[in-house]
Amino acid sequence: MDRLRTFGIVAHIDAGKTTLTERILFDTGAQSWVGSVDDGTAAMDFMPAERTRGISITSAASRVAWGKHTLQVVDTPGHVDFVAEVARCLRVIDGVVVVVDAVRGVESQTRAVWQQTVSAGLPKLVFVNKLDRPGADYKAVFREVGEELDCTAVELVVPLLDEGGKFAGLGEALTGSVQWFEGQPDQALVPKLQAELRAAHERLVEVAADHDDDVMAAVVAGDTLAPDQLRAALRRAFLAGNLVPVLAGAALYNRGVDWLLDAVVAFFPGVADLPARGVWSVKGAGNASGAFCGFVFKVQHFNEVWNYVRVVRGRVVAGAEVIRGQRQQATAVVVPELWSMRADHHDVVASAGPGEIVVVPGDLGWRTGDTVCDPAEPVVLPSPKFPAPVLAVTFEPERAEQVGAVYAAVRDLAIDDPTLRVAREYDRIVVRGMGELHLEIVADMARLRAGIIFRVSKPWVDRRETLSRAAVGSAEAHALIAGVKQVARCEVVVEPVAGGDPATLHVEAEGLMVAVAEADLRARLLTGVRVGALHGMRLRLVDVGGDAEAEALVEQAAAKALEDAVSRAGLVELEPWVSFEVLAPAASSAAVLADLGSRGGEVANLAAGRMGARLTGRAPLARMIGYVTRLRSITKGLGQVVIRPAGFAPTA
Repeated sequence: MDRLRTFGIVAHIDAGKTTLTERILFDTGAQSWVGSVDDGTAAMDFMPAERTRGISITSAASRVAWGKHTLQVVDTPGHVDFVAEVARCLRVIDGVVVVVDAVRGVESQTRAVWQQTVSAGLPKLVFVNKLDRPGADYKAVFREVGEELDCTAVELVVPLLDEGGKFAGLGEALTGSVQWFEGQPDQALVPKLQAELRAAHERLVEVAADHDDDVMAAVVAGDTLAPDQLRAALRRAFLAGNLVPVLAGAALYNRGVDWLLDAVVAFFPGVADLPARGVWSVKGAGNASGAFCGFVFKVQHFNEVWNYVRVVRGRVVAGAEVIRGQRQQATAVVVPELWSMRADHHDVVASAGPGEIVVVPGDLGWRTGDTVCDPAEPVVLPSPKFPAPVLAVTFEPERAEQVGAVYAAVRDLAIDDPTLRVAREYDRIVVRGMGELHLEIVADMARLRAGIIFRVSKPWVDRRETLSRAAVGSAEAHALIAGVKQVARCEVVVEPVAGGDPATLHVEAEGLMVAVAEADLRARLLTGVRVGALHGMRLRLVDVGGDAEAEALVEQAAAKALEDAVSRAGLVELEPWVSFEVLAPAASSAAVLADLGSRGGEVANLAAGRMGARLTGRAPLARMIGYVTRLRSITKGLGQVVIRPAGFAPTA
């Protein structure tokens, strides 16, 4: 466990995460070739949709060896539509490598995932990638990391430029080691390169002294610090969240990847170093001799069902019985096998202990966020929350008999993806997701799984409903049953709740008919009363009852009571808004600004940067559908945009 390092790789889309991961697999000997994203041969992008589109859609895990250490690497998507993939992986990794493009610098998704890692309390290394590209500006990007990400950034590895200003080598600031890629540097340049390395080393000493009394005492006494002593002091400050080491290189040409792996081993925590938070807050976490519990952080249907589990306590053994901690009187299932993964390849292992990530194959009924544990000692670990979908489409097969197969395929995808919702409405299937790209990929994957071609409607925004005030609603339902008049009644209370979260149901009533009313009201929280799911409110079921034979009428009474309460409370329709960040050539900025204004966009900031004009703001999602195509037209293919959910606002 002391030699186990578990980390994720995150970044803005196209910053080089998967390319970096491929180099890690090659350098560690996990695979004998170097996969390519552009050629569709990347091992970590093994799904057909990923290879076709050249982007990461789902996270992938691999176990590799580096020296005497075992590394568990998790490669995550960079596109904002797949935020759930990043969110659930952050629950089970112990550190993060944040990849930043040396040309484009700190981008919007970089900032977004950085904030996610800060909220999760994860230590971070930064790898400034693509230093081989024209326009790379390491010094500017290093400043951006410190300023825009609000951290104490320190250079652990610095790029070395030749006499022509071209990236030609790397220097390791802690020890003074140098990698020069071709030949030797010009002798006239050597003093300048040495000075750059000394300056970076002195900065490391300064930062370490700020956080370590022993280092400060050595500095005051004028003593020279041994690299191991300085590294240990920096690691303590790193694990405390006081500094962020920055490394540099070019993953495409395998420059700097070895030193990044050395830094992962040297700085990231082992299981014994993990603080008691998140899944590690359970009693006895990290104890190999305790009762087994593990966290299911991902479920994936790929040929068969793969259940990704990180062991938190005890050991899981193939053939052992385990239960889901979330269920009362849960049925035990037998662990059929345990797999150690390398993307879509696996090795069968006999057991796994604390900190290890394994896949348990088979449809065991497990879901993302489940705790699986020893039946003798049930426990429930904290589960992640995922944002609700904001965009919807319908899938409409040509023949009615095909609907069932398509629905089954999408339902499996919804099990894999906690941000996907699916409902069957006669001969069409309503699918709700996080964005246009998300829904396009779901359609592609459903066609492949079902083997059926179907039509996809134009997307529409998934509206919500909320309340102006609190109110009480009550209703009765009447019917003649076996010639006898029967009555069911229901009373509910609705109350607005600050924070904009999905509506919740609290059951305060008692009696035999409560379960029927509760089931109906929970379903209506998702369907709403007029246009969409209920939002930003609390629903309380305070009374339900009726005649002995009136159980069939309870659903009607509950629905009418909810409609009555919502009508009295003043129903407010909400539509989703998005925040946007647009990068465009300076010459196109006026046209881009005008187009955003025509869409109801509220531009908060317009600034000039190294990549042209940057516009940030917010707009109604309904007006931004299809914007990517329009932006490309305005900017002659040079514009870029990142759009992410920004809550809901009353419909204009």
